[in-house]
Amino acid sequence: MAVLKFQSDTEYYRWLADHPNGFVVNTTHSPQPRYMMLHRALCRHISEPHRETSPGGFTERRNTKICAEDIESLRAWAAQHGRPDGSFTHECSSCTPTR
Repeated sequence: MAVLKFQSDTEYYRWLADHPNGFVVNTTHSPQPRYMMLHRALCRHISEPHRETSPGGFTERRNTKICAEDIESLRAWAAQHGRPDGSFTHECSSCTPTR
């Protein structure tokens, strides 16, 4: 499946709306293996703007979002970006993406 990296919050919000059952890795703008956090697409932490993220804070400043319709595609992406075992540094405890 396709893995997308977003450079624009507008495009990212559109993807979230079109893929409510998808998954998102929150990582630094230049992906670093020390921070790759997995979320469900509708998790409030990566879908609802707040003071620190608006406007452009989700994808246009310090962090970016890597998105796919399935977790396995994101595991393959993580393996290609410094996490050879395809793991994530964290999984969101609010949206519990692997349950």
